[in-house]
Amino acid sequence: MDQLRQMLLHNYRAGQGQISSASVYSDVCAFWPYYERNYRTLLPSRDAAVLEVGTGHGGLLAWLRSQGIENIEGVDASPGDVEYANTHLGEGVVKHGDAVEFLNRSEKKYDLIITKAVLEHIPKHELYEFVSAMCAALTPKGRLIIDVPNMDWVSASHERYMDLTHEIGFTKQSLESLLQMFFEDFEVIGSQPACLTRSQKLFRKPVIYLYRKFLYILGEGGEDIMFASRSLIGNASRAKCR
Repeated sequence: MDQLRQMLLHNYRAGQGQISSASVYSDVCAFWPYYERNYRTLLPSRDAAVLEVGTGHGGLLAWLRSQGIENIEGVDASPGDVEYANTHLGEGVVKHGDAVEFLNRSEKKYDLIITKAVLEHIPKHELYEFVSAMCAALTPKGRLIIDVPNMDWVSASHERYMDLTHEIGFTKQSLESLLQMFFEDFEVIGSQPACLTRSQKLFRKPVIYLYRKFLYILGEGGEDIMFASRSLIGNASRAKCR
C-alpha cells in the first residue's frame, strides 16, 4: 500500500471521515432512514450471519441490530473507525484488517455481505480479488449488497473527488459488468432519498424529467437511472465462485 493511502486510511476517522461525513460520526443513527428506505426489503432472516465490509462508523451494523439481526460482524482497514464502531457495537464486533485477507482466512460463511461506500475506494486492479473474496464467503443462498456513488448523478464529480481515498467510479453499466462475472442473479437500481420535504417531492420528478430532455436535445441521451439517484445499489445472489 502506498504511503499516502496508508496514512489516509490510518487516520480516516479523524481526517477524511470528519471532513466528508462528520454528521454520521456525531450521530450513528443519521443514515438509518436511508437504510430503512433502501435496504429493508433486502434483509435476511433475523438468525442470518451478516458481515459488513468497510464498516466505518458502524451505523449500518447498529441499524441491522435494531432490526433484530444479532449475528453481525464487520471489518475495516482504519483502526480509528474500528475503535469508534466498537464503542457502540461492542468489543470485537468489528475487526481491524485488510478485507481480502480477513475473508480468505475466515472459515465462516455469511448469508449477507454488505459493503456501502467502499468499492469506490478500491484500486481498479484490486477489484477482482476484492469481489471474489466476498463472493466466496457467501453461503449457497447468500446475498451481496454493494452500494456506491452513482457517476451518472448530476453532482457525480463531487462524489468522485470529495474523498482523497476514492480510486474509481461506477455507473449502472459498469457495476453490472462487475457483478455478472461473479453472480448468476443480479440487479443494479438507483437509491431512493430517505427524507424529502413536500416541495421536494412535488418538484423532484418534473425537474429530473426536464433535465433529461435538455440533455437529449443536446444529443447526450441518458437512461432513467441517470441524474435521479445519488447512489447505485447492486443486489446479487447465486454466486458462481463458491
